[in-house]
Amino acid sequence: MNQKDLIEYLNAQRIISSENIKITPLNGGVSCEILLLDNGKQRLVVKRALKKLKVKEDWFADIGRNYTEQKYLKYVGNFLPEAVPKILYQDEEHHFFCMEMIEGDFSNWKKELMDGKINPEYAYEAGRILSLIHSTSFDKKEVAVQFDTLQNFHELRIDPYLLNTAKKHPQLLHYFSEEALRLSNTKKCLVHGDFSPKNIMVSPHRIVVLDCEVAWYGDPIFDVAFLMNHFFLKALVLPEKSNQLLQLAKQFLKTYQENATFLSKQVMEKQTIHLLLLLMLARVDGKSPVEYLQEEQQEIVRNFVYKTLPKEVSTLDVFSDLWVNSIQLENEY
Repeated sequence: MNQKDLIEYLNAQRIISSENIKITPLNGGVSCEILLLDNGKQRLVVKRALKKLKVKEDWFADIGRNYTEQKYLKYVGNFLPEAVPKILYQDEEHHFFCMEMIEGDFSNWKKELMDGKINPEYAYEAGRILSLIHSTSFDKKEVAVQFDTLQNFHELRIDPYLLNTAKKHPQLLHYFSEEALRLSNTKKCLVHGDFSPKNIMVSPHRIVVLDCEVAWYGDPIFDVAFLMNHFFLKALVLPEKSNQLLQLAKQFLKTYQENATFLSKQVMEKQTIHLLLLLMLARVDGKSPVEYLQEEQQEIVRNFVYKTLPKEVSTLDVFSDLWVNSIQLENEY
């Protein structure tokens, strides 16, 4: 269905009506098409999943993940309505849905961080929201059945982030393989799967979580490590803000741990750091590398991961110190 057919279809369904609808493509990352439709009186967002993702390497995934995202938004919206956008129309057959446009005084958290704007309240709120989602869905059989989407998670996370990265680093193969197996066999709660600053809209009164098409009933540690990874990598790009960025990671984890009482803090923290190291390397040499690291910065990440993985670091404080020291040491040369 092209854009013209889409507009005609939405008109026929009486979702948005006008002969003059302005269509504005929004930044949808690599996995989907997102369009803002505006008829002068009504503004809504249409999201459609792409079969082939927009990355350099061939990367395909089931477009049925669009329905998974709809289910996640509806499930979380039942107990945290302010934390997700409202769904205005669902169309499982054509693999798209319409939702409210998050605008006004909202901004994208990734953009704020890259601009050097650090607000600890956002980290606190992100930790609170994520812990509530994980806690509410923990050990719920009906939720596990609804989000039995391991194949989708494998296609979008385990394979491109872990297994693909391992191919480029055979010396670390056992670390990546064991973690991939552990994630595949863990079923504890509802996981977002793409919990990162680019998918979080922030404002003084509310933050909103977007892009949950990778949702899966699995390991909560994945979401925690996935978000924290962005703070550590951005500390490399913004060395003058490195301490503040790492404080965001600590605030986020502290808030999460205080509310996620179903997890052992010690075990959870050690497993998070282990996965975090693998994800750091994945965002350099996996199928979805971050766009903001220069080659010399990528090499810093590689060296750090190789040196730190065997140490089995168990606390975030120690890990943060090692990372800061690594950045400072490299910058001296």
